[in-house]
Amino acid sequence: MSKPLISVENFSYIYPNTKVKALDSVSFSVEENDFLGIVGCNKAGKSTLCTALVGVIPYTIGGQWEGTIHVDGKDLEDSKGTDASSVIGIVFQEAESQFTQETVEDEIAFAMCNFGYSRELMEQRIREAADACGVLSLLDRSSFRLSGGQQQRVAIACMLALQPRVIILDESTSQLDPIGRDEVFGLVKKLHDTGSTIIMVDHNIEKIAQYASKLMIIHKGKVVEYGDVRSVFQKKDMLDGYKIRIPQVTEAAISLGLTLENGTAPIKLSEAVDMFQKAGGRRA
Repeated sequence: MSKPLISVENFSYIYPNTKVKALDSVSFSVEENDFLGIVGCNKAGKSTLCTALVGVIPYTIGGQWEGTIHVDGKDLEDSKGTDASSVIGIVFQEAESQFTQETVEDEIAFAMCNFGYSRELMEQRIREAADACGVLSLLDRSSFRLSGGQQQRVAIACMLALQPRVIILDESTSQLDPIGRDEVFGLVKKLHDTGSTIIMVDHNIEKIAQYASKLMIIHKGKVVEYGDVRSVFQKKDMLDGYKIRIPQVTEAAISLGLTLENGTAPIKLSEAVDMFQKAGGRRA
């Protein structure tokens, strides 16, 4: 059996000049081509976990920690976090804060320049990443003059040009309007369908239910639930205790005592429509 792509074992972390554990004995694994949704209340530890997976915590920020994080079979302690950069790319909440260059093309090229890629390879990767993210027509535009959805797609293209196997999106849709949010989720689905492993922190429960294959619930620095997204969303009482709502269609089905043929409540609108229509017909 192959090793998981990411393995976290009893990892705890305390920020510098604090005493409270931001992460507390966290353990989980991520397999190749997983789509992991991470959900939790504010300050639950979601962003801390994301930055730990890429080695920023603790090796850049410092602080106190214990436990291990392995990425592609390598202990991040051995490289002080640098081994993660060849495997994992991350996109943060505010795309614009990550931009430094005058044009989209230069922005996508920037990280590759730092890694010493040849000009020929950079030109190839720029076009491939821009095309994959739907920003090929924006290469000569300023990143600062784009819409929120376009900026997030450019940020993903910048990361995608490095060809990471894992893509982390840390609340990257939280400040977008519905159109921009749909643009980003559509792109992420496309990347997952073509083989990327996705880790996505997001408060949009309906979107997580629609796209994720696994779901993690974080509460006060602890992983309190981790498993198949459908199975986790059936646990309404447990999630209520952590102030995490379930999808609206799931809530409606549970309240009406309705289930799909597999015995579970639906988590996607598309799979619930027929069930609700049939139930309505029986009660008419």
